[in-house]
Amino acid sequence: MVRRLVPVLAVSMLALAACGGGDDEGGSTGGSGDGGVREVTVGALPILPTAALYAGIEEGFFADRNIEITVETGQGGAALLPAVMAGQIDFATSNPVSLLQAREEGLDVRVISHWTSALSEGDTDINGVVAKAGSGIESAADLAGKRVAINTLNGMGDLTIRAAIEKDGGDPEAVQFVELPFPDMPAALGQGNVDAVWVPEPFLGGLQAAGNTVVSYSSKDSVQGHPTQLFFTSAQLMESDPELVEDMTAALEETLEFADANPDAVKAQIKTVLPQIPEQAIANVKLEEFGTDLRREQIEEIGELMKERGLLDEDADVDGLLPEE
Repeated sequence: MVRRLVPVLAVSMLALAACGGGDDEGGSTGGSGDGGVREVTVGALPILPTAALYAGIEEGFFADRNIEITVETGQGGAALLPAVMAGQIDFATSNPVSLLQAREEGLDVRVISHWTSALSEGDTDINGVVAKAGSGIESAADLAGKRVAINTLNGMGDLTIRAAIEKDGGDPEAVQFVELPFPDMPAALGQGNVDAVWVPEPFLGGLQAAGNTVVSYSSKDSVQGHPTQLFFTSAQLMESDPELVEDMTAALEETLEFADANPDAVKAQIKTVLPQIPEQAIANVKLEEFGTDLRREQIEEIGELMKERGLLDEDADVDGLLPEE
C-alpha cells in the first residue's frame, strides 16, 4: 500500500475516456469467486477524512473481501476524475460539484457510496473561510473584493463561498479566488499573499488556535450538512466487474459505520495522510460526518445552486450520478 501524487491528465484523455477508452493498467485483478486477491487503486485527497479509509484498511474490511488497496492522492477531486475515466484508478473520492460537472460534460461517472459530509447541526463546521484577526474581514460579505484561496477553482469552495457572500448581502462576483493546496494555505495567509483561506480540518482548527478569525462556515451558510466527498467509479468498471463494485461498496459502507462509531480510530490514522500535523491538533479536530446516507436532498440543492451560479448549463443529473434507491 503506497501513496503517490496523481498527475493531472490532459483534456484529450477526458475525451478518450468519454468515448469508452481506458485500459487495464493499474486496474483490479483476480476475483473473489476464485479466491484471488484483487488489487484496487483508490484516488483520495490528502485531507483528514482520508484517514477513515486507512482505518477501514487497518480493520480488514477490504481484505475480508479479497481487496488489496493502493491509495493515490491528488489535490482535488476534479484532478482524479480523468484517471478514473481512463482506467488508471479504479475508484476515487470527489465532491458533488466536480461529479455533477463531469456528468454534464458527458463523463459517465457513478457514485457507489457516501464518504463524508459537513455537519448537519450546530454553529460551527468542518471547513470554513479564515482571515487574520484585525484584517477588517469579519463576515462573508467582507470577502467581496478580496483574494481567497481555495483548493480547486470552480469547485465546492467557489460555490459555497459565493453563496455565503450573497446570503450575507455582499457581491459574490467581486471575490477573487486563488488555487492553492490546503497544506500551503496557512503560510499564504500568514505572509499576506491572500486575504483569506478556505480550509478543512485540521487546518481550520490550527488557524483558529493561532488567533485567526473564521469569517464564514461556508458549507453551513449555503447548504448545511451537504456531502463533501462521495466515492465514485466509471460506468465501464461497473459494467465490466459488478462483483468488485459490489464488494468495494460493502467494504466502504462497513468502513463508514466503523468511522462513525470509532472517531479515535480515524484520528489515529491522520498522521498517515498528514504527517506534518501536530499531535495536539489531531486531538482537537472536528471530524466530518461519515455514515451511509447519500443525502440526495442536499445534493439536489447543490445542483440547483450550481445552475443558478452558472457552474451548470442544464439541470443537475442527480439521478444519473447516484445509485437507484
